[in-house]
Amino acid sequence: MPIPREQLRLDAPELEKLLAETRELHVATVSPDGVPHVVPLWYVWHGGAVWVNSLIKSRRTRDVHAGSPVALCIDTGFEYEDLRGAVLRGRFVDASEDSDLGAAQAQFAAKYWGGDQVPVVRSHIWMKLVPEQTSSWDFRKIPAGRDKRLDATRAQTASQQEG
Repeated sequence: MPIPREQLRLDAPELEKLLAETRELHVATVSPDGVPHVVPLWYVWHGGAVWVNSLIKSRRTRDVHAGSPVALCIDTGFEYEDLRGAVLRGRFVDASEDSDLGAAQAQFAAKYWGGDQVPVVRSHIWMKLVPEQTSSWDFRKIPAGRDKRLDATRAQTASQQEG
């Protein structure tokens, strides 16, 4: 019997922690002619929004300016039993005049450069996305005996610890 999805979802504090600690997300956009585009980016989670500093002439920024909806995938974990993540959906907006921009930039600088300022470059634009829809998963929440792949991994780990 399948495990109910709500049992595997990240709760609000878990999602906040994942979004605050993960260094990279993948941004998916669609061009006006329907071609998908996916790219990894650094980001910060600030004030209930994802903030990115995007190259103005990039495909993703052109797609966003053309009205593309966006999907963001944040995930972590290497072993099957440790996989967790979230997909956030919505639309990026230009954040260059946003009153929270300075705080988001300071958070970005601290996260990636260990400083308090992001160098200003005219080739980039700050964008933010307030999620309209979120889905998440945490395989660490799978109960024993409910997933044969996870049970096999756990049995292998136990056998290695005994040997």
